[in-house]
Amino acid sequence: MLTKEIPEDQIRKWAEGLAASDRKAFDALFRALYPPLFQYALKITRDRDAAGDVVQDAFVLLWKKRREVDPDRSVRAYLYRSVRNRALNYLRDRKEVADPIDDLLVDESQPADSFMEEEQQEQEQFRQRFYQWINRLPERQREAFELSRFEGLHHHEIAKVMNVSHKTVNNHLTAALSQLREWYDTYQQESRISGS
Repeated sequence: MLTKEIPEDQIRKWAEGLAASDRKAFDALFRALYPPLFQYALKITRDRDAAGDVVQDAFVLLWKKRREVDPDRSVRAYLYRSVRNRALNYLRDRKEVADPIDDLLVDESQPADSFMEEEQQEQEQFRQRFYQWINRLPERQREAFELSRFEGLHHHEIAKVMNVSHKTVNNHLTAALSQLREWYDTYQQESRISGS
């Protein structure tokens, strides 16, 4: 699920307010970023309570460090990285392994039209196949792809979240898209053969 894009200049204004201990700016930032951060944490932890705790802890830490906030650096990337680290610590502490794709398979927001039922079934089959392909990607490629396509982060933000260079993010995304394209082309060929 792609989150609603929040303009960078708006996040920067909130960051400036946060650095000046403006509670209204912090509240606005919290309200805007809590939902996508919660979904991100949930994909990793697979536990709603833990995801909520992880995100709240990240915001509490951000408030405590508000005077250190640099509006020229991405607060969104900082929060995603903080949430990611806390969620991975949660998993490590419980020795669980999460599959972050499963929660993406169901999108209840699309109403069903009965006269398009067959086409919708085909679309749903493809959608499930597509998420299976994403799940087959190497872990770092999958993480970069999800942060880009599902969380709406820019390459420089993904680099900060994953603690890698901008070039490495680009390499992960290029490799992921190339592999997905290859699987898609094979799928199209198989569909044509089975349909003829």
